[in-house]
Amino acid sequence: MKLTSLIKWLIRAKYLTFYIIFFGSQVSLASTVLFDDTPQNGTSLWSTSSSKSSLTQADDPVADGSIAIAMKAHNWTQSGLRIAKIPPYKDTILEAKIFRVSGSKGTLMFRRGKNSLKINLDESNSEFWTLNGQPGHSDYIDNKWHKIQIHLKHFDLNEGENVLALGIQGPQGTGTFYMDSVSFIESEPDISTSPPISGDWVVSFEEEFDSNVLDPSYWHVGKQYLGMSGIAGNAGGENIDVEAGMLTLKAERSNLEQGSKSYKYKGAEVSTFRKFRQQYGYFEARIKHESTHGAWPAFWLLPDKGIYGNNSYRRQALLKFDLNDVHEAAYSAILRFKISQATNKSSIAIHKTLTTDWSEDTVTWNTKPKIDPAWFVQRYGETTGNIVEVDVTDYIRDQQIAGKEASFALVDNYMRKQLVEVFSTETNNLNDRPILIVNENNIVATDDAYVRGGEYSDENYGEYSSLLVKDVWGDTSSTFGKGMEFDIMEYQGTWGEGVSWSALHWDGYGSKHISKDSGELYLNSSDNGFHVYGMHWEPNYVAMYIDGDKVWEFESERIGSLPSYIILSLQVGGWDGNSSNIDDDFFTNMLVDYVKVWKKPEYD
Repeated sequence: MKLTSLIKWLIRAKYLTFYIIFFGSQVSLASTVLFDDTPQNGTSLWSTSSSKSSLTQADDPVADGSIAIAMKAHNWTQSGLRIAKIPPYKDTILEAKIFRVSGSKGTLMFRRGKNSLKINLDESNSEFWTLNGQPGHSDYIDNKWHKIQIHLKHFDLNEGENVLALGIQGPQGTGTFYMDSVSFIESEPDISTSPPISGDWVVSFEEEFDSNVLDPSYWHVGKQYLGMSGIAGNAGGENIDVEAGMLTLKAERSNLEQGSKSYKYKGAEVSTFRKFRQQYGYFEARIKHESTHGAWPAFWLLPDKGIYGNNSYRRQALLKFDLNDVHEAAYSAILRFKISQATNKSSIAIHKTLTTDWSEDTVTWNTKPKIDPAWFVQRYGETTGNIVEVDVTDYIRDQQIAGKEASFALVDNYMRKQLVEVFSTETNNLNDRPILIVNENNIVATDDAYVRGGEYSDENYGEYSSLLVKDVWGDTSSTFGKGMEFDIMEYQGTWGEGVSWSALHWDGYGSKHISKDSGELYLNSSDNGFHVYGMHWEPNYVAMYIDGDKVWEFESERIGSLPSYIILSLQVGGWDGNSSNIDDDFFTNMLVDYVKVWKKPEYD
């Protein structure tokens, strides 16, 4: 008997409407039934205006049991089930079965909160609800039952906020739908308590993406260099979202210029380079991706020797602007600064800082604000005299609403070993000074400074005519010698659904390149599309796991033995025809629920 069938039998046999069942130490499942033949747990049939919600009659379709809910709605009114309950679990899914009568129009929706805010379930939020386990959509088959799951945590419900109702909104006309088997269910456990291998494991890295930005303590955009494999450029913050406990990487057909390189596609890649690296252990991530032709999602590791160059040569610049004199909402905001000295091999990225409480008179490398890893733009090849302009409108609007200043960092993220100098507010020529142009009004920086690492980490550089930016190169990431690329999960969009791939690469990517791979690995079905990918790495041994099951292993003295860093990427192209014949409207995403790493004390 399937687990879901067993649970439903237990409910009916014991007249339970709430249950928790534990299987082993890693899995807990819970559910609160809201409708099963009758409204339960205080729910009731619900409709507005001239719409109607009723129990089904003898010839009406029913998904489970003997009775469902018949919903008729029209002229923008709603009908369905009134719930009026706070989601009971930390990660609650609102689940139901839906049947649409042929020819009917209407939109699936739910209501939330004191103001009864209506949320239509459509393409704008399709990654946060599923239809039959796939991203939600409206073109499903008529006269057939479908299962919908709404992942409530991604809709930013406040603590203690109700889900008021679930149902349909009618069109300008009449829509007839049926709904059955409505429940709050607990999502699959976000993070397992231990690897699927016995042993004395200690958590060494844990990221659940609970903030609304990438955590700069953990993440870096790109690897040690910006370039990605495949045919897309790394678009940085444009294609990275962190919201309600989920990292989303996006890839699309869209032009991108980076220095002398032009791309027809944008992708995204983040890593723990210079943030976290580990030799041996168990590495795990819970990931969902689409099976779109052209998509190349991956979860992998590269070696990191920890050689980053002399930190005393590293410099970053800071700019801050007071928004109090902007008396209307920003409809346009451009950060503008001028390069005073640079070569055509320069690199400079513009970021926001996560706090604004720094002063040019006191800020140092050791006291500088944290920087959002997802930059606004990354510029290569800006030379002496160039003027750089960056659209920061959305950020300025957010800062206005919060009543805060605007604060930016200028950084070289990719160890180009090129000094970039930017005119500061102390320069003599007023036209060379950095400004923020809000609604066509110029705002001069209230504070600007640069900071320097290493032996200069406690020094303040707030009164100089130029702001300095530089990173330095170190020979830190190579698959020669003891290094190895570990591909825990990668996928090519031409493979169809339910397939993964693991591989190992070493001795570079040229004539001496060697690799071993698993071949195609076939996945078990998943209601919500997520799978847990893991790698067990010991001396001379690697094993790959999917959803807790070992699917491939490789033993050799050549297994990499250098500390390695984590990469999450959504590239475009690859092999097996995945780089050609891509649709003109290509768009895809990759969702990461968590990343977690364990280690054993003997490898400290």
